[in-house]
Amino acid sequence: MELRNHPLMTRFGLTNWPPVWAPADPRDGKSSLRGEIGRLKYVLCGASENTCFLITMYNGGAYIGSLLFDDRAFCEQIGRILETFTGRTLKEIGDQDLSHLL
Repeated sequence: MELRNHPLMTRFGLTNWPPVWAPADPRDGKSSLRGEIGRLKYVLCGASENTCFLITMYNGGAYIGSLLFDDRAFCEQIGRILETFTGRTLKEIGDQDLSHLL
């Protein structure tokens, strides 16, 4: 099962992948984006809040997105997994098989 379709990639029953991407620097004048865009640059997970923040690089700009989870343990697992994928495209990450986490 691909990361993008995993049943625990949700918050309140709504899928969290891919996140909505907001410009990391709002002064850039860029708009928010959707989709599996860019390359993952950085991951910061706050398991106490069941949230992972991601920074992706796309078309010369940095964008930040957040993944909110219902399941704290899964949030922690995903955070560790995503850290190993820095430098890869969000499409490649979404394609990852996470069947072992069912």
